[in-house]
Amino acid sequence: MTARTWTAALMGALAIASFAATASGQTPRANGETLNIQNYAGTTGNMHAVVAQKKGFCEKYNFKCEVRTLNSGTLGLQALVGKTIDIAQTGTELTAATGESGLVLVGLSLPAVVLSVSVRADVPLPNRAKGYPEMMKDFKGLKIGTTARGSGGEVIFNAMLRDAGMQSSDVTYVAVGGPSTAYTTMAIGKQVDAAVLFQPLTQLCAFNKTCATVIDMTVGEGPKAVRDMTGASVVFVARREMADSNPNLMTAFYAAFRDAATWFNDPANFEELVKIYTPLISFGDLPGADQLRRDWIKSVIPAYSKDLKIDRAAVKSILDFYAENKMFDKPVDPAKLVWDKAP
Repeated sequence: MTARTWTAALMGALAIASFAATASGQTPRANGETLNIQNYAGTTGNMHAVVAQKKGFCEKYNFKCEVRTLNSGTLGLQALVGKTIDIAQTGTELTAATGESGLVLVGLSLPAVVLSVSVRADVPLPNRAKGYPEMMKDFKGLKIGTTARGSGGEVIFNAMLRDAGMQSSDVTYVAVGGPSTAYTTMAIGKQVDAAVLFQPLTQLCAFNKTCATVIDMTVGEGPKAVRDMTGASVVFVARREMADSNPNLMTAFYAAFRDAATWFNDPANFEELVKIYTPLISFGDLPGADQLRRDWIKSVIPAYSKDLKIDRAAVKSILDFYAENKMFDKPVDPAKLVWDKAP
């Protein structure tokens, strides 16, 4: 047996022993490592990581959580490859699109697609009552805001147009950045008529009544292809070599994040959760900002995974959808993309 083969066999045995210990009821315990984890500014972002750090769940299992702000899935993946973070919070399709075989999905953050379609209040929608996909005809000739050109939101909106017998050329896409700038661009500047974006755009629209969310994919509205993605939409991603080489740390990571999910799902902890997020989420001088923040946090809690389990069928649905939409240079094998010890 070569040294490399022996090392691989040893790491495999350690991983099996670690996960077996957890299954037998023993408390997982890392070896004092520091895990650098991606978060997003101005949003509830990586709620598992934020709560695990603030409430001491990482220390409970003998490792340290460092939360790093990287405000896009692509930046998170770049930092992961560059080894400046250890866990990215990003999309399954973005991970696959990198073509990096050394990256694996290790857990689930948000099961459902986090996008919704919001429209400015003065934009007529004569087909809205007919529901999806008929209402898509109302977007013909409109300017649609997305986070960036070529983003997942744009790809999904194009598929939604096709469901209504339309083409991507029937609308004009405009890059508007995150929810705050998207809201300003749409509701105040009127530079776009609608936006395909994530929260808190929905909450900003509802609170100010200047726009309305007409298709909410977070609750299963929209195309079947998007509903089929539920269970693997926003995931935790790691380097395969890091996960394989640190079985105790990975077991402790899962335990800490599940404890965090249990904690933030307990209504008794809601007021403390709001206090944790108050310095992290700012709406500036917007009237009613405190109530808006509270309402948003309460509404988004159920969107987060409780058990971190990745739905393998949903992974395949995501890869099939984005392959069909030519986002990948070559086919991606779902079995190789998901870490073999992921929940």
